[in-house]
Amino acid sequence: MTDRIPSTRGSRDGPALRTVVHTTVPQPRPPEEHLLQVRWTRWSEDLLVVSATGEIDLATAGRLEHALCGDLPAATVLDLTEVAFLGVAGLRVIETAAARARAEHRTTGIVASTRPVLRLLHLFGVDAHIPVFQHLATAIREVPKALPTPSS
Repeated sequence: MTDRIPSTRGSRDGPALRTVVHTTVPQPRPPEEHLLQVRWTRWSEDLLVVSATGEIDLATAGRLEHALCGDLPAATVLDLTEVAFLGVAGLRVIETAAARARAEHRTTGIVASTRPVLRLLHLFGVDAHIPVFQHLATAIREVPKALPTPSS
């Protein structure tokens, strides 16, 4: 924001005006635990629901990645219905987790209902190889059915 204030020096045309720029001090970004919360819910022996709330971007993607690591059950549902922003870093975490699940003969599904999240999943083609559901109840019912059958 700029204001014009009269200068103490004048000229024959009147007082000279000088520009004063008011700067604002940027506020520090809240810690990542306030930007993204991740919760595990063990739905059954073979089904884990990982729910994310907040923003998944470069600063917070590590929290989601940590939640999707380790010894996971046969089926994992990633609930993104409370995610307001999904960045490419978050998308990379989701893709990596799904690829790992396929390699380990597990299955993954995503629940998303917000336009920004659905749009990014569609633009990058994630919805072509990871099932995306609008409702958690549907995902909980369908994702375990998609488990690969062990080959004999």
